[in-house]
Amino acid sequence: MRRFGTAQQGASQLRILAISGSLRQDSFNTRLLRALPPLAPEGMEIEFFDGLGEVPLYNQDLDVADCPEPVRRLRTAIAEADGLIIASPEYNGSIPGVLKNAIDWASRPMATSALLGKCVVTMVATPGRGLGRNALTDLGRVLHGCHAFVISGPWVHLSEAPAKMEDAEGEDGEATTVLTDPMTRRLVDIQLTSLQQAVKEEAGRHAVVPLLPFIQPRR
Repeated sequence: MRRFGTAQQGASQLRILAISGSLRQDSFNTRLLRALPPLAPEGMEIEFFDGLGEVPLYNQDLDVADCPEPVRRLRTAIAEADGLIIASPEYNGSIPGVLKNAIDWASRPMATSALLGKCVVTMVATPGRGLGRNALTDLGRVLHGCHAFVISGPWVHLSEAPAKMEDAEGEDGEATTVLTDPMTRRLVDIQLTSLQQAVKEEAGRHAVVPLLPFIQPRR
């Protein structure tokens, strides 16, 4: 897990895991995630999960106590995070298979799912104008089916992404990205502030309370 950056230090840090739905090295969605730490509210730390391409295709025969290491790493990273940010491209009118596969692994078994009650912000970056809405809709629907708590809009839908982002060098010397579009920066602020509030108020946990008697074993 590679850390993109840290927001201003506060009394209590929220650890937010960022996941890109694209494996492409120069992905617009990965670059969008790299641009978030400087825009995060005080007390929020953003880390990036970089092992999505190592997660095997879901196979229930492999979903045992000794499941593949990349799967354990994914589940642990999600479970230990206070919240998630998922940025995804749109492939053929929906979300990429690699992202859906990761969600399938993370959501099982339901009673101990890493996604159960997890607060999530969804975003999309696209080089064109017309794509992205279907990916946002489908991603929200899939996460809702996994009983995650998805922050509602206004969503960060970064169209014409190449014209609204610039590559830069961070303080640590690593490549980073700067969002140059004022409206997108404003939407990022709204979404990350809403995520912070939802986590602190345990909105995800409260949302799944009615479900717990049906999925957790009786004592």
